Amino acid sequence: MVDFVPAQRVQALPPNFWGAMDREVLRLSAQPGARMIDVSKGNPDLPTPPHIVEAMQREVADPVHHRYPPYAGRRSLREAVVRRYRADHGVDLDPDEHVAVFHGSHEGFMAALLALVDPGTRVLLPDPGYPIYTSAVDLAGGVVVPLPLDAPAFQPDFAAVDHVDRASALVLNYPNNPTGALATRATFEQAVAFAERSGAAFVHDFAYSSLGFEGRRPLSALTVDPELSVSVEVQTLSKTYSMAGWRIGFAAGNASIIAAMRRYQSHAFSALFGATQEAAARALDGDQEVVHELVRVYERRRDLVVAGLRATGWDVSPPEGTFFVWVRLPDGGNAVEFARRLREEQRVAVAPGDGFGTRGRGWIRIGLVQDEATLQEMIERVNAFTRRN
Repeated sequence: MVDFVPAQRVQALPPNFWGAMDREVLRLSAQPGARMIDVSKGNPDLPTPPHIVEAMQREVADPVHHRYPPYAGRRSLREAVVRRYRADHGVDLDPDEHVAVFHGSHEGFMAALLALVDPGTRVLLPDPGYPIYTSAVDLAGGVVVPLPLDAPAFQPDFAAVDHVDRASALVLNYPNNPTGALATRATFEQAVAFAERSGAAFVHDFAYSSLGFEGRRPLSALTVDPELSVSVEVQTLSKTYSMAGWRIGFAAGNASIIAAMRRYQSHAFSALFGATQEAAARALDGDQEVVHELVRVYERRRDLVVAGLRATGWDVSPPEGTFFVWVRLPDGGNAVEFARRLREEQRVAVAPGDGFGTRGRGWIRIGLVQDEATLQEMIERVNAFTRRN
């Protein structure tokens, strides 16, 4: 058997930070003892609302979807995206020029960077930030410029990148994974100003677009750039409608960026199943009370976890959005070692902040994607661990 060597672009990719941890979770789960409580992930646990499932069931039976769908995405879905943006954010889009459909926001984000970034050009990435951002820049051959997000507000420090005169892209993500912060209008105004000054495309990852707590609606970057001069926003239905396994998302924004993303997509990906697109359109156009109820569920879980950790001395700030709680370790210690011992001694898996960048060191991320009884048990185990250590 020939042992092939991966291409340089693959060899250059960093090891998957979460892969080894996932294997450990599986190994420990198979051993006798207490059940493993895994709050390291962002995999929604709630089912997709019934009216969306029913729409999918109807559409699957339609022979029109048994053929190849258009690469640009079905017009019905693109028009639903336009209506949702107008209703939620007051932004007017053209379904033909300003919207593209993807197999989730992951592929949409990859399409944006691989369509825009040339080898050797700079890309500004938030630190801490979602690890796939760095992978996308590596695949494109770009150069990462860290953009600090510091506690407590976790808004970008643009003064730290004043020296950058040219860039291919600026990436932000609000509501923010992993910190749970919401963007301020000033943050997006600075982002647009930087993009216009440096020639960068402003790529906003809006995956948690609906998840703002205490009545706060997360801000769309397109509201600050209504002319769509430099901005594109990538969304997914995974979080808003509990459709993670459906793998459907979209991008909206600057026409030239959308055109570049579509061109890349037509070569790199296949088109998305038409029935899924029609069900997604039903989600976007349907009763949004299901979205509000989802937010209420995550807010209750957030309050439970924050109160539970505070009760035994943890200094925890309640996140403004997402379904994560971002927690600094009480002693500012090694988060990777803390997470390892917590898995082994208490069968609780959390995400060490090191996986999100240098500014994630000393922090852990807890996902709110378990029911309240499980989260309460998780709190009790974490507190038992910290009392002994």
